[in-house]
Amino acid sequence: MITEKILVVDDESTICDSVKKILSRKGFEVENSLNATDAIEKMKEKKFDILITDLMMPEISGMELIELVKKYYPEIDVLVITGYATIDSAVHATKLGALDYLQKPFTPTELTDRIQKAVELRKSRKKEEEERERDSKMAKEVIDVDMPFVIEEIEKATSSDFVNRLTRSDIPLSKKYSVTIQCAKGNRECKIFTRTRIECKGECIEIKKEKKALLKKGMGLQKNEGLIDVDMPFNITEVESEIGSDYLDCMDRSDYPRAALYGKNAEVRKCVLVVDDEPIVCHSVRRILSRQNFTVEEAFDVDVAQQKIKNNKYDLIFLDLKMPKKDGMNILVSIKENYPGTPVIMITGYGTIDKAIEATRLGAFQFIPKPFSPEELKEIALEAIS
Repeated sequence: MITEKILVVDDESTICDSVKKILSRKGFEVENSLNATDAIEKMKEKKFDILITDLMMPEISGMELIELVKKYYPEIDVLVITGYATIDSAVHATKLGALDYLQKPFTPTELTDRIQKAVELRKSRKKEEEERERDSKMAKEVIDVDMPFVIEEIEKATSSDFVNRLTRSDIPLSKKYSVTIQCAKGNRECKIFTRTRIECKGECIEIKKEKKALLKKGMGLQKNEGLIDVDMPFNITEVESEIGSDYLDCMDRSDYPRAALYGKNAEVRKCVLVVDDEPIVCHSVRRILSRQNFTVEEAFDVDVAQQKIKNNKYDLIFLDLKMPKKDGMNILVSIKENYPGTPVIMITGYGTIDKAIEATRLGAFQFIPKPFSPEELKEIALEAIS
């Protein structure tokens, strides 16, 4: 039996009436609103399961409505319908939490299929929640994972006091404290004396070690004080006065990795990887982003790209959708599983709204169709790393 309640929001009354007629025949309870303000008031008064909203509406837009719904009514699934479908709006709506995106004009079958898909997803989520609650309840009823006995049954056979005294895996065992004995020779607690019961001959071993460490530390400070490094015995102040602190900070030191010194006092360069089987695309992206203080690496092959990602840390990855050997979507899934904090921007000459939505759901930061302008690329790259 269908129990889902649907709210349709569109400033065109004919669209609202058509959607209501189609879905009512399928057994859904449907209400209409001609603007977002009215829809918000209805959601305050009544519980809805699915919201169908247009994007282009006066006063409060569809995007703003999605944002409000996901903030205050996160349990409501949102389906977007629009006559001005673009990849950007599809990606934006999906990021805000929209479940699906349907372009006008659509057929009754297309609409009912999308709604049925949303209903099935809701059922699946509800089932998973019930299973989690059941597992949680069972976990509370039994004593512990390695004592899978129902608490009530054990209490009946013994007592509640007995059950409470049983050791559980989530209760830490009493900490074993090591015992040390005071040594008169070194005037301290000594593990060696505790173990052997024999005092050191001559000076205390522990005191001797401490003196040696202090001496070594003092000599090191005295030797290198005021110098750049052991293999660059130049006075820091003198060099800085001649050439400046920026140059000094870029000089290699034996105790620093060279990469860590680059631009220490300047703006940190972000590292970008471009993965595309077309060298001209990789070169174009590199030229554009290099001017924006990015360090750009290229990979024309999937295997090379995956090896680079494994061996290096990247702040941003540009990934082509269609690659030889492996589909870009599969590579995206792998990146987001292993490096969830790295933003990935999909680039493709075969961009569709459905592909953009799929990539966004899989974790892509943005989806750019080819050809793209330098300004578009710079803007999205800066947004991704901010």
